[in-house]
Amino acid sequence: MDRKKLQSLFSEIDSTLIGSFCDDIELCQQIDYPVYTKYFYPPQFWSRLNSINEGVDFETVGLNDSCEKRMIGIIPRDFDREFLEFPVKYFKIINSSKFKELEHKHFLGTIMSLGIKREILGDLIVKNGVCYGIINEELFDFLVDNLKEIGKTPVKIEEIKFQEIPESEFIDIVESVVSMRFDVIVSALGNFSRNDGSEKIEAGEVLLNYGVEKEKSRVIKEKDIISIRKKGKFIIESILGETKKGKTRILAKKFS
Repeated sequence: MDRKKLQSLFSEIDSTLIGSFCDDIELCQQIDYPVYTKYFYPPQFWSRLNSINEGVDFETVGLNDSCEKRMIGIIPRDFDREFLEFPVKYFKIINSSKFKELEHKHFLGTIMSLGIKREILGDLIVKNGVCYGIINEELFDFLVDNLKEIGKTPVKIEEIKFQEIPESEFIDIVESVVSMRFDVIVSALGNFSRNDGSEKIEAGEVLLNYGVEKEKSRVIKEKDIISIRKKGKFIIESILGETKKGKTRILAKKFS
């Protein structure tokens, strides 16, 4: 396959991840059997897999359907997907202390301090003080053996099933906008001036459906996903109608 072309197509993705992915495609082609990536890839990559034409198909798995980081399965086109077995483990980390509240940054920081690369680990969700995660199964036993406390707070890890993973939580946001232009929506969601919103779009700091979009006049539709650097990720849930002053009311959901 043309590795340089793929690297050019996904220039914003780390070259190590691209190289490993190319190796996996070539191995799948050689053995005519599914190959699973070692790493969890960002949405800027897996959401555009249909642009890769190498005679194979792709499936992805993450912590839940709303989470971003996903392991990719590279599959011969005649392979029955019923027999796919992604090499992942789902887990939860339970805070054993009643006196110390742990946040997402505490769980992630401690896991990273063990020497586990961020790309080997999927997303983490913290709900009611419990951290839920997904990891390449090769590192699961290492995680269990070495993660005994966070700071000085004792914790324990349990393997769980996918069905036990909670859904991602969202914050509802209702805005009234003069139009559905990209720059108008970005300014409203990020609480920027129209000029500041436009500058962030031009600087490549805003993603539309996981890809950089610099066309400020593009019309935004329901279910579009907008990610704004340092502000978060939003999905345009629905258009609610017009106000008496002729503005458009939208309901957006911010990933919390």
